[in-house]
Amino acid sequence: MTVGPTASVVGVAAALRAPVSIRGSGMTALLKDPGPLGPRRGDPAGAVRVALGALRLLARARLPWWRNTCLYRAVAECIVLRGYGIPCRVELGVTPPGEGAAIAAHAWVVCEDGQTAPAAAGMIVLR
Repeated sequence: MTVGPTASVVGVAAALRAPVSIRGSGMTALLKDPGPLGPRRGDPAGAVRVALGALRLLARARLPWWRNTCLYRAVAECIVLRGYGIPCRVELGVTPPGEGAAIAAHAWVVCEDGQTAPAAAGMIVLR
């Protein structure tokens, strides 16, 4: 599937914004429901694909600001979806005590329909 120039720009911009958005008030805003976003415009699938691909490339370049982790991917995806007028938020979770020796954490995006990532099942959501 071909990605148009607008979707490419939106995706790359979201990947570039991810490290800044993870810090301070940017992350706080992404953890909350966004409120009214305006009309929904278009299909964000191409822009999300571009954002995730850009994060992979930036992380491979070993630049200190970008990582290809679930947190960076969730932040970039949330930025794209909100840009397309889709209400969503980032959620953070940890595995319950006793599920294993190490603590596991995960970040994912929840959209207006309440659908969550399958890997989030069984996790304690941090509020």
